[in-house]
Amino acid sequence: MVLVSNKTIGTTLVCTKRTMEADDSVFTEWASDLCERIEESEKQLTRAGNRVSRPKIQRVPKYMAEKPEFHRYYKPQMFSLGVFNPKTTQGEQYKEAWAAMYLKDTNLNVKDLFREICDENRMKRWLLKPMWQKLYDAPTVYADHIIVEACCVLHLLEKSESSVDPEQELKISIDKLVRVHQDLLILDNQIPFQSLRLLCQDEARLEKCLSNFLQVHGIQVETAPKLPRKKRENEEVKVAVDGDDDEDPVHLLDYLRRALLTRDQHTFYKAINHKKIKRRSLHLRKYRIGTIRELNAAGIRVRKNSHNNSVYPSFKDGMLQLPELIVDGSTAHIFFNLVAYEMCPDFRNNFEISSFLVFMSSLIDQPEDVKKLRMGGIIINELASDKEVADLFNKMDSILVPETLLFAHIRDQIHSHFESKQGRIRMLSWMGEAYNTFFRSPWTIIALLAATLGLLLTFIQTWFAIHPKAS
Repeated sequence: MVLVSNKTIGTTLVCTKRTMEADDSVFTEWASDLCERIEESEKQLTRAGNRVSRPKIQRVPKYMAEKPEFHRYYKPQMFSLGVFNPKTTQGEQYKEAWAAMYLKDTNLNVKDLFREICDENRMKRWLLKPMWQKLYDAPTVYADHIIVEACCVLHLLEKSESSVDPEQELKISIDKLVRVHQDLLILDNQIPFQSLRLLCQDEARLEKCLSNFLQVHGIQVETAPKLPRKKRENEEVKVAVDGDDDEDPVHLLDYLRRALLTRDQHTFYKAINHKKIKRRSLHLRKYRIGTIRELNAAGIRVRKNSHNNSVYPSFKDGMLQLPELIVDGSTAHIFFNLVAYEMCPDFRNNFEISSFLVFMSSLIDQPEDVKKLRMGGIIINELASDKEVADLFNKMDSILVPETLLFAHIRDQIHSHFESKQGRIRMLSWMGEAYNTFFRSPWTIIALLAATLGLLLTFIQTWFAIHPKAS
């Protein structure tokens, strides 16, 4: 039996009480820290300045970059820019040579450029001022890289005008130049638009370079987005959400996206604002509308719209209007990188490009669908065959996007039209299955004819067996 004195018990109770008070103090501190942290997040999320997304150079989302069918569209072949891709010997040679040519043409003072970009307290390491560091989603960026790459890109775009001989001006063969221009489309390969502004202080010259950039990739420049006024020194740089054109683009890919979305979005959304479209699911999904052949069977006519720079389709009175689309060797690079850009977590947008591609992948299933669009002037095919175009859009069919009001509205209109034409659509489906089964190759056609002839001869033989000629 163990005896414990009252004094010992009292001491134990006091210690326990102090321990509980200490623990309570720790919990209070943790709770206070948590409340402060989440309240600060709420302020950042709901404050008025959150209308815009922070501009920075960032990577292709991992879940897209790892898809084997997309991999080749996210890796530069000739030209590594920015901070994410390893430098290539050949690319570095062109970059530095073109940068030297641009500096000679413009008489820019490199020392002054370093003063504009570098932090004076860290000059020995060529590190950037905080306002420039924020433009990259990377820990360390050096000023010499920004100067060389911006000068190089500006010289490349300036000498890419149709009236200029690029082989003579840039000292590069055409096949390599094509790959360089494709590399400028890669999301991982972008440089801040602000660096282009800094190195091209002539506004007209900069707009001409951007015009050449659009023309190289087959985009009409008549309605290209106008650049906003030049930012004052130390003025905060912001990137507007869709529909706001008073802020600089983030980079060249963002500028190209704006050029594709120049047609007034309000015109399209005005027709659906007064209607309540029920959101069917919050999951990522596809827009299953039907192929071009199914649309034709339902009496839906397809026509090219008059706004070639728009990616917005429209549907009215049984007429589906689609934008003209040039499909060439750069089309996949453009669209897959625009999709990756729209999927970046800090870029607020309505997934216009992604939704358009999902929409088109529903319309195109077989080369026959491409042929109908080509004959209607909607698709201008600069690839080897209609099958290549169909394969490209079938590859895009793996893209999943949230449901957007515009495409949901068009889908609902088309499906309503379908309901009154179900019999005709079913018949076309049967015909399509029969075509794919019996007419997919010359051998299947021969087999079908042989089987038909065999049945016919069997029928004739049976007829004469049942009804022999009178002797």
